[in-house]
Amino acid sequence: MENQTLTQRATMPAAHNPVLERRTVANGNQNLLKYLRPGLSVMDVGCGSGAITRDLAERIGPTGRVLGIDPNAGLIEQARQNAGDTLGVAFEQADVYTFDTSERFDLITCARTLQWLREPERALVNMKRLLKPGGWLAILDYNHEKLNWQPEPPASMRLFYDAFLKWRQEAGFDNAIADHLDELMHQVGFMTVQTEIQHEISRRNEPTFATSSRLWAEVAELRGPQLVSDGYVTEDQRLQAIIDYDQWIATVGETMTVYLLAVEAQQE
Repeated sequence: MENQTLTQRATMPAAHNPVLERRTVANGNQNLLKYLRPGLSVMDVGCGSGAITRDLAERIGPTGRVLGIDPNAGLIEQARQNAGDTLGVAFEQADVYTFDTSERFDLITCARTLQWLREPERALVNMKRLLKPGGWLAILDYNHEKLNWQPEPPASMRLFYDAFLKWRQEAGFDNAIADHLDELMHQVGFMTVQTEIQHEISRRNEPTFATSSRLWAEVAELRGPQLVSDGYVTEDQRLQAIIDYDQWIATVGETMTVYLLAVEAQQE
């Protein structure tokens, strides 16, 4: 029962997620741009509703192939519907720990996904196995402990955010996974590993500030009910965090910096 509960904690809610659909390679996975070329074979692990996966397919053209995998059947169905007649893209419901195929890939990307895995090293081992010689594994993920707001957000949002980190930690998720990726890559046998800073910075003087800085209000809307049901916050606290944070965005908020690293390793 405990393992089932923890699995449910990692499961993306079925509701429409605007954060996922806003993402493109350019604004959400730009570390991949240097690898993309026509004819590439790519696997997108934790593809969600497929926004970045579709963009990858369009960038590598009809001679390439992109396979998106995700354990969430609902998101895979959304991804297939959203893809329409996009050439060279396919989606499969699959578990990153156990997924197997005879296909081998030039590039495997796994963005913002290891943060939701209790055994990230095991996932890296399986992804490494699916790379072609000379292929690259590109991991993009957060250190949630280094999120920075200027000025400080309302106390209600800080309470919610601290509860979110505790909720994750007690489920066995690594809140600082970004800063542990280099070591993990070496532990699973990669020799060539490189790290790029990819911090997401929202600034008031940018036209996207109201949308991008609202990330944590959206987390409170989408993930918040899980925290309520698990007893980490009350429903009133969740709703107050959203109201107060939206007011912070509209009035005094200046910047939000989300700590994000791209750590990439090449198969020998």
